[in-house]
Amino acid sequence: MEKTPITTSEAAKILGVTPKTVIRLVERNEISGWRVGDVWRFNREDIEEYKERQTRGKQREEKK
Repeated sequence: MEKTPITTSEAAKILGVTPKTVIRLVERNEISGWRVGDVWRFNREDIEEYKERQTRGKQREEKK
């Protein structure tokens, strides 16, 4: 299966955060990405999986 590369802005839109926050998540190793020159790229599938994990974690906390 081929992964779909997206930009920082697209990743930010999926996650509902700013592009700067996306870069912070990469720096904290919470999401993976790669640089092409000075531009970051991300796999759409990885970003969507991260979002799903975050959503499930928040739902668990709300049930406590």
